[in-house]
Amino acid sequence: MRRVKDSLEQPDSTPNVFGTAQTNELSAVTLRKVTWRLIPFLFLLYVIAWLDRVNVGFAGLEMNADLGFSSTVFGFGSGIFFLGYCLFEIPSNIILERVGARLWIARIMVTWGLISAGLMFVRTPAMFYLLRFLLGVAEAGFFPGVVYYLSLWYPTAQRARAIAAFMTAVPVTGLIGGPLSGALLGLDGIYGLKGWQWLFVLEGLPAVILGTSVMFYLNDRPETTRWLTPEERSWLVDTLTAERTACILRPDIREALTNGTVWKLGIIFLLVAAGFYGYSFWAPLIIKSLTGLSNFKVGLVLGAISAITILGMLLNSYHSDRTVERVIHIAVPLFVMAVGLVGCALLHQPVLAIIALAIVPLGHCASYGPFWSMPTQFFTGPAAAAGIALVTMIANVGSFAGPTLIGVLKAQTGTHTEAFLLLGGLAVIAAFLVLRIRPAGARSREQATAAS
Repeated sequence: MRRVKDSLEQPDSTPNVFGTAQTNELSAVTLRKVTWRLIPFLFLLYVIAWLDRVNVGFAGLEMNADLGFSSTVFGFGSGIFFLGYCLFEIPSNIILERVGARLWIARIMVTWGLISAGLMFVRTPAMFYLLRFLLGVAEAGFFPGVVYYLSLWYPTAQRARAIAAFMTAVPVTGLIGGPLSGALLGLDGIYGLKGWQWLFVLEGLPAVILGTSVMFYLNDRPETTRWLTPEERSWLVDTLTAERTACILRPDIREALTNGTVWKLGIIFLLVAAGFYGYSFWAPLIIKSLTGLSNFKVGLVLGAISAITILGMLLNSYHSDRTVERVIHIAVPLFVMAVGLVGCALLHQPVLAIIALAIVPLGHCASYGPFWSMPTQFFTGPAAAAGIALVTMIANVGSFAGPTLIGVLKAQTGTHTEAFLLLGGLAVIAAFLVLRIRPAGARSREQATAAS
């Protein structure tokens, strides 16, 4: 873990703007300060975001029986979150770019925390659908906003590691959130509330508290920070400005929203997100049905899966930055994810099925850092914010489809086999599409050759 953290703070071996040993030392010190200032805080925010997004999977262990929700109702209610997210993704990220990350991320967190806690009042399918939809509307723009925000602080050569460090919140949430959610369900009956009601309240309110702290902690851009020395601030601003000047596309929102590569990236993650969110929302129920474990022990199993996922995620992103290669570092993990989905569908022995299930988040999350560093290689400024939001918006169609598809097919067939086979096939298609992406550097060299 220490080696991975150090790699995030160290500059890459790519040519430096100034080309001196003194500048290399300055860059290392500056990036170390940026990392320690931003990554732990943004990581904590994303842990809370992810917890409030997927805790419905644990709530479903009791809520479905208490309220009489069928697999179809639960699957649709889990997935409708992403429809609200999709509708407001691009506008939210454009607003963030204009008003600054401090104000907008604070607004996002406070509103989603209140709505997440409000899920304790769910009584009917219609209320469940409405609050999950509104939760998506409230949270829209948080993830793409943070990815764009990190692009304002990290040069390209360090960006995949920075994004991966931030996104380790996903498996870490599984590591701590699984046992936590299982334990909160054990509060059933206290003060007349069900366990799933306690879960929504106690995991929703931290977003409100942390959201208010964003206004006091974050700086919108390096230019406005006081915790960097003038020399450090000047190096970082000059380096990032030089990269944006060399960007192969202009900072135009319309170009980002109509660019073929952006749409291809969105379609790739649409196919992948369908499988991963199908896993995220249904994994607790599947593990419980396979093993008969208690709610708390189901959480421990998911926590162990998340621990392995974290290691794979950090190592793959570290190697991607070291080799300055993205495509293979995305495609291979997606093939691994596909193997896990197919294995979970075909293997009926509980231990083997759970091992296959564990491979799904390992492959998916390992692709995060290299994948989400790619949009900022093509765009800068408002175009980068819009491009990242568009990729996320398209991907969230799959995030809605995955849980819903599993719910519908499980209601019709009584098993998850057919749905997981289909989702595994989609992951294979996504991996092949990744292999057809031409890196930005290669296109820049072709353009330079043509111009000469």
